[in-house]
Amino acid sequence: MKKITAILLFIFTAQLSAQEIGIRLGSFGGNSVAIDGIVNFEDHTRLHGDITFGEGIGANLLYDFKINDIKLANLNFQYYFGTGLSTFVGDPFILGVNGEAGIEYLFKKTPITLGLDWRPQLNIITKTSLEILQFGFNIRYRINEL
Repeated sequence: MKKITAILLFIFTAQLSAQEIGIRLGSFGGNSVAIDGIVNFEDHTRLHGDITFGEGIGANLLYDFKINDIKLANLNFQYYFGTGLSTFVGDPFILGVNGEAGIEYLFKKTPITLGLDWRPQLNIITKTSLEILQFGFNIRYRINEL
């Protein structure tokens, strides 16, 4: 299993332009803190995943499209949108789908990203519900930059 994981990581890193790791603060699945990570691809797409802790353990994996065309007084903003899967292992167990829309500021002289996002979630298994008001604040360190 370790060899397969190493091979998959090698294949993915061959196409990466940058990776990011940090935290996400906000409301999602009964939890309020997450370890947040991003794998960016050269075609302006990315995998955005996080693991949440609190009343249980949750995980989200989203496929996003980035748009780099926000020009505000020479500031480095980008926005993104996407969709993915969500699970929560707690009471109750939840499996659902997420949407995601957000905006980020990438500091130019330091590899830090600050972002705000909105993640509506449709819970399908065990507890069927629609959670619209899920917002988060992200702080991430950009690896492979500078």
